[in-house]
Amino acid sequence: MKHEERLQERLAAYAKRGMQRSLRHRPELISFSSNDYLGLARNRELLLQLGQEKYEQMGATGSRLLSGHHPAMLELEQQLAQFHEAETALLFNTGYLGNLGLVSALLQRGDTLYYDALAHASLHDALKLAKGQAFAFAHNDLQDLERQLALAPKGLRYIWVESLYSMDGDRAPLGALADLAERYGAALLVDEAHATACFGPNGGGLVQELGLSQRIFARLHTFGKAVGSHGAVILGSSILRQYLINFARPLIYSTAMSLPQIGHLRLVYRYLEREGARLRAELQQRLAHYLALREKLALSTILTANQGPIQAIFWPGNREVLALSEYLEGQGFDLRPIRYPTVPRGQERLRICLRADMDLGDISALLEALAAYVGR
Repeated sequence: MKHEERLQERLAAYAKRGMQRSLRHRPELISFSSNDYLGLARNRELLLQLGQEKYEQMGATGSRLLSGHHPAMLELEQQLAQFHEAETALLFNTGYLGNLGLVSALLQRGDTLYYDALAHASLHDALKLAKGQAFAFAHNDLQDLERQLALAPKGLRYIWVESLYSMDGDRAPLGALADLAERYGAALLVDEAHATACFGPNGGGLVQELGLSQRIFARLHTFGKAVGSHGAVILGSSILRQYLINFARPLIYSTAMSLPQIGHLRLVYRYLEREGARLRAELQQRLAHYLALREKLALSTILTANQGPIQAIFWPGNREVLALSEYLEGQGFDLRPIRYPTVPRGQERLRICLRADMDLGDISALLEALAAYVGR
């Protein structure tokens, strides 16, 4: 069929450029690719508690605006709002859909959004649905952002950033961004996907750690990373919540979360209140071990030294980074290559994700294997 021939041609071109992806499951490898930063996805205590819960139904049966709403969802949203120091919370099925719904609903004709150049793919897809215009500013470059804000056309202005960037693992200058947003009358939108549960006095994220909760127009927290679950929540004012219920298409036209999923999230957040500080301390211990080995093995030219769970081995070139990934796989480690076009050409890397439940010896073995590859 001509249609399948077209698909095959595109796949072949992708493979020729070293860009083809595939699905795989390699449980025998030591994983450094998981976003389960606090080890909660396989937490035995939570799994046992979830198994003891009884639910009147499994699926939600429809969107929340039809048959899918349930009091348990509202109870979870109230729990999340309190935990994250927000007026209200609104659940979304994924962080991707949360960004899609938030940005496409807010950005209307005549409005302008300024976003960090390293923005997640969900932001770029949201902009395709939005009616306003958007411009990128250089990564974490406040001067570039202010230059653009000073030239901004009339209409509402928004600034979109991640608090902890998923590919480079560095932080946004949130305090300075909040100052800049207030100076130019812009609303600041912060994606806390990779900071959720890992930072803040109670694990509420970097916004809470910096005491900025009341200065951010909207925050997105996802549950598929350190929370070890699935879904997302947007935090903001009661007006924002009501607006999204009426205009966020991914919420309006998606079946709501299942009740077991809601129950799991309630259990996890209660567990974080009890055990979160211990888990974050264990994560910091792994980070300190990694940073010390980075210096000892003289790997500072290719390894990042971020103050968080996301690190990177910079190894330019799609084929080159794939070869390094295959070598480390042969040594028993699972690190996925991050290739162009996911990252800019020349910035290909392997991402290292540290976890609170990770064995220190595994971190040592990985960096020693990397040092051997570099030195051969």
